[in-house]
Amino acid sequence: MPNEILALEAKFWQAMCDEDIDAAIAMLDSEAAVAGMHGIGHFDHAGYKRMAEQGGAKIISFKFSDEKVMLPTPDVAIVTYTVEQTFDLHGEPHQMTSYDTTTWVRKNGAWLAAVHTETPRPGDPDEDED
Repeated sequence: MPNEILALEAKFWQAMCDEDIDAAIAMLDSEAAVAGMHGIGHFDHAGYKRMAEQGGAKIISFKFSDEKVMLPTPDVAIVTYTVEQTFDLHGEPHQMTSYDTTTWVRKNGAWLAAVHTETPRPGDPDEDED
């Protein structure tokens, strides 16, 4: 099962790279949350779609390392990892390394992302960019 969760995490990131909003939404719980350097956000599927369509950043590439999956209950999985990402922000390329977690919940047999956190590595040159 840990490999299944890691594959889902990579699939979600790839959907963001591909700007495939519908594929990303299909992997989200009906109510989800994100916490990062810009604060905490809560959204439903329509809210995620608005956020994705209005965002000024596009992920170009990503690479995971130090991945670990924890299964505190049969229907909850928490994945932790370091991610090196390259992204375009308003036409300018940037790179960032961050420490991420995603909590996946199993509902009706499907794993759905419910909560994601991202903490930029301290001192990363682009961590204060907006």
